[in-house]
Amino acid sequence: MWITRQISPNFRQEYTIDSKMLDARSSEHILEIFKSNDFDQIAIIDECHIMLKKFLYIESELYAHLPACSHPNPKNALVLGGFNLEIAFELLRHQELQIDFVQGDAKILDSLISFLPNFSSVSMNPRFKRYEKAIDLDVKKYDVIICLHRPNIHEIDGISRMLSPDGILVFATKHPLLEFADFEASILDAGRFFGIVMPFFAPLSILTDRGFVFASKKYHPLADMLLQKIDMLENLKYYNADIHQSAFALPNMLVSRLKGVLKN
Repeated sequence: MWITRQISPNFRQEYTIDSKMLDARSSEHILEIFKSNDFDQIAIIDECHIMLKKFLYIESELYAHLPACSHPNPKNALVLGGFNLEIAFELLRHQELQIDFVQGDAKILDSLISFLPNFSSVSMNPRFKRYEKAIDLDVKKYDVIICLHRPNIHEIDGISRMLSPDGILVFATKHPLLEFADFEASILDAGRFFGIVMPFFAPLSILTDRGFVFASKKYHPLADMLLQKIDMLENLKYYNADIHQSAFALPNMLVSRLKGVLKN
């Protein structure tokens, strides 16, 4: 059997699957989980957003540790705009961090309990708290905010106001090799509110049509990389100091096209 994922009007992906394991629907979202020989399980949300269980740790570790290991003393982190609780699991490795997670669709999130390896341990951790809406959050400033969807310029403005004076925002955008115009627009939007704006990438991110942006008010992901903090992290499958640095390496074609756009 095959499943098809439409990425853009001119591009789609097909995956061979063994069977459908779950079909969950709420008033907001549709979640389908399929059994796959190559990827273990494939979760597709709203027929377009995809998570590959076999490689979920790659993006989860990058999202969490890039900002947490660039900021010397983060206390509060916020994750919003998605369903990947594994990012919160990785953030919880940093003992000083309190993590808030915003996702209003409890039915779909709870349906991922068998897909997300650390769902239960994260949910029970006293340093983790789930919220239905951002408006329900306690009034405080965040040192790290991770946005799992592509925020528009108004959302970036609002998120920047939630950050501490030296806070870091990491967010998803389109992959530049597939949809460069949207990728470039995200960088330009972030540049209106942050002094440092740099894209980074994960292996296989082209499969999920995702590029990533590191936007900071103060700390530089390379110049301020905290090697000692990175070395203290244990039992990681992907992230290390070399990965931290190489994630920001750009091919010449992108360096040329983004000249005058990046703020690094």
